[in-house]
Amino acid sequence: MLNIYLKGILLGIANIIPGVSGGTLALILKIYYKIINSISEILKLTEIKKNLMFLTILATGMLTSILLAAKIFKAYAFDNGITEALLIVFFIGLTFGNILTLKTEISIKEINSNTKILNTLLFFIGMTIIVLFLIIKESNIQLQSTIPKNKNSIKYYLLLISSGTISGASMILPGISGSAMLLLLGFYKEIILIISEFNITLITIFATAATIGIVTSILIIKKIIDNHLNNFIYLSKGLIFGSILQMILIVLKLNFKISFTSFTSLGMSFIMGMLINKKLAEKYKI
Repeated sequence: MLNIYLKGILLGIANIIPGVSGGTLALILKIYYKIINSISEILKLTEIKKNLMFLTILATGMLTSILLAAKIFKAYAFDNGITEALLIVFFIGLTFGNILTLKTEISIKEINSNTKILNTLLFFIGMTIIVLFLIIKESNIQLQSTIPKNKNSIKYYLLLISSGTISGASMILPGISGSAMLLLLGFYKEIILIISEFNITLITIFATAATIGIVTSILIIKKIIDNHLNNFIYLSKGLIFGSILQMILIVLKLNFKISFTSFTSLGMSFIMGMLINKKLAEKYKI
């Protein structure tokens, strides 16, 4: 149980860092398919107690880290400098290592040339999705209007609900960052503010909307996994590779002085991420 709780804490941290994908981290922690199957089985009213226990412990860990990390990261980590760079580069190393180990998530059957072409195509489709996302983001295009100052207005609630649903649906996909999606929607800072102020009402509304998005996304993914798991893996690898490009771009835009010390620190952070992924791969024998 403690193991699940700690994984929930890590997932919560990942979901508040722009560019870092909670879905990818779930794959790294080897609980991605467990999450998908648990929610799917609950909706089918099978093994409810067992699956509900797993999801409750995981969600408690996520909620703990999101509530605490939002304050800590806002005050210290999100400094637009070397601290934020080290954190993101660590996740780059963790994510890059996952691309190398993800191929053993499934038993790969003998595949013909047509299947190889399809898998390659799916990889590039996944990567292209993230690249297009980056182009839109870097063009300073926001998918919504200005956030109303009146937090009791209908428009504010509609934006809160839609942002929660969209980010929730996206955060379960490997390679896609729910927090980066919130940035694109122009609602990221607002959500961090809501959480740091511990506004229970608004947090509950956002969390409920995000849950609806997550469940909807999971039902679709479950269907794809059951019928086209190998294809899903290659699409995921493309999305994950694209997310690495996204995180690198975020680091390059941060304001810190490039020196031997900072370069060495970033290198060590990257290697640490790679090593942790390797240890996880060995632990779970993937």
